[in-house]
Amino acid sequence: MYDEKVITSEKFEIDHKMDRRIASVDKNCAVSVANKAFEEYFGGSIIGTLLEVVVPEDKDRLADFIENYDGTAKNGIFRFINGEGVARYNHVYVYERRGVGNGHMRDVELIDMDSMEEANNSLRDDVAKHKILLGLDREYTFTYNRDNGIFSMYRYDVDSREVIYRADIDEWKQRMLSEGYIDENDRELFTNFISEIRSYTQTFSTKFKTSMRTYNKVMETLRFKGTVMNKSNGSKIVIGRIVPESDSHGNYNQVADMMEELQFDSLTHVYNKKTITEYAIKCLKEEKNNRVTIAVLDVDHFKKVNDIYGHMYGDKVLARVGRKLKEVVGEDGVVGRIGGDEFVIVFNGINDEHALRGMLRAIRTQIKWEFVDDFEDLMISCSIGAAYSPNNGTEYEELFKKADYCLYVAKEKGRDRYVFFRDDLHKESYEKSVNTKDKNINDGREMKELRFLSGVMENFSVDGKAAVVELLNHMYETFKLDSINLYWGAKLTRIYYKGVELSGSMNADYAYTDSFKELLGGNNHVAVSFVGRQTDQAQEFGTAMREKRVFSTVQCIVGSEGNMKGLFTIDRCKESAQWAEYEIEMAVVAASLINILAEADRDAN
Repeated sequence: MYDEKVITSEKFEIDHKMDRRIASVDKNCAVSVANKAFEEYFGGSIIGTLLEVVVPEDKDRLADFIENYDGTAKNGIFRFINGEGVARYNHVYVYERRGVGNGHMRDVELIDMDSMEEANNSLRDDVAKHKILLGLDREYTFTYNRDNGIFSMYRYDVDSREVIYRADIDEWKQRMLSEGYIDENDRELFTNFISEIRSYTQTFSTKFKTSMRTYNKVMETLRFKGTVMNKSNGSKIVIGRIVPESDSHGNYNQVADMMEELQFDSLTHVYNKKTITEYAIKCLKEEKNNRVTIAVLDVDHFKKVNDIYGHMYGDKVLARVGRKLKEVVGEDGVVGRIGGDEFVIVFNGINDEHALRGMLRAIRTQIKWEFVDDFEDLMISCSIGAAYSPNNGTEYEELFKKADYCLYVAKEKGRDRYVFFRDDLHKESYEKSVNTKDKNINDGREMKELRFLSGVMENFSVDGKAAVVELLNHMYETFKLDSINLYWGAKLTRIYYKGVELSGSMNADYAYTDSFKELLGGNNHVAVSFVGRQTDQAQEFGTAMREKRVFSTVQCIVGSEGNMKGLFTIDRCKESAQWAEYEIEMAVVAASLINILAEADRDAN
């Protein structure tokens, strides 16, 4: 049945895409000997010369390529006609001449380039499949590379692989013995295990009692089963599985359950607060050559998710965030949840700042895309603060506080961004915040804006226009706006702007359309964090924003929907970002004060 469903060319690809096709030819391209894969590629018949199977237009070029071989490796691209009669591009690699004898022969390999993408996809699928299978039971594996002396131990989850240990094998052995990770009665067995690994014993199986999986918390009997693997480049490594042995009652799940409870957050399956903190402290204490980065991540607008959709849905959001973080971070770091919607990521060994920024940018982007289609009225994103050793400190407590402060800065700047601690930008304000203890990410900022607004209202009663100007200047500077605009009159013509002068039309007549009124939803204002999503719902509005090059906007009617005097807008033109509640409320207040001034001018005239 299978052969009937797969057309001939597809079956040919499946059968041959992974095979190495090797032959030995003389200077005239005559084939002396070829392996089975080589012959099968050309239909199973014996090939007399490569010139029989190369396309006519490449024949002379191939002849020169083979004849002019000087003993050093070379490669070229030619089209050959395969066993199905299809001309396909092949990468022809001529190996360096080896030893003496048969010096006139050339060892060549043909690699079908058209099948490389399929082969790569197949390999990736196989790797992903085996990772998932290993992750179903959260299996542990190990590797040892004699070339660099590095022993590595991994823990698989359904969607990730975490590095538990990675160190020089002698240093790892010394740590396991000196810190009590190996049961006193099994120290000799452990030492023999190290010897078998280092000597590249072809296959071995050793068991001993250890607490290495539980970071010295719970002793368990583990069996290390390994073998030597030959890599495609000719080098060798030791690979193996770590299998828990059952106790006298046939139970080994109790230890696994205990490990889960002790080390992992039950909701997100990342490390819990205690474990990630201990891991970070250990990294900072032991790391001598590499940078250790502490990143603190907070899920933006998570409270709103809980308030609108309930805590059960909020838990699902957190679980997805945890899964996505493990997927993106991979083996470059370790992820933990420290409470609520806050996570900590420890990176050990990303020494290049550009690479680190790329990682944080990937986290930010991937989390945003994870939820891009989930909500109409809000966007799940994340804010990240980061600090690293030794530049920002060498103790975990100091680095965590600085990273947490940068998280506050990221939130203050509008969320959906990452901020690194820099002495020239943050040291003074950080030390002030530590000394005054006056830092609360959400309520603190809102209270500050409320106090400012209270002063504006007092000033408004004395000099209304000056108070409004003060308010607009404050919004522009503090909210990091790109443009503030006021459109006025029957045609809603722009009469005022601050910051960037928007391109496109000088008016805002889209505000009269039915689709914009639907966007308002019966309110006198609308906050649009991602303008691109409103194109279908409010086409005229979306078109106008594109022309004005506005990505995020708050639009406030001055007056009422039935008696519109004007339209007041605050805009971001560089990138989309979620509006904070206090930013929206301040824009609404500004529009109301402008309306009061207009009413007063009308009455005066």
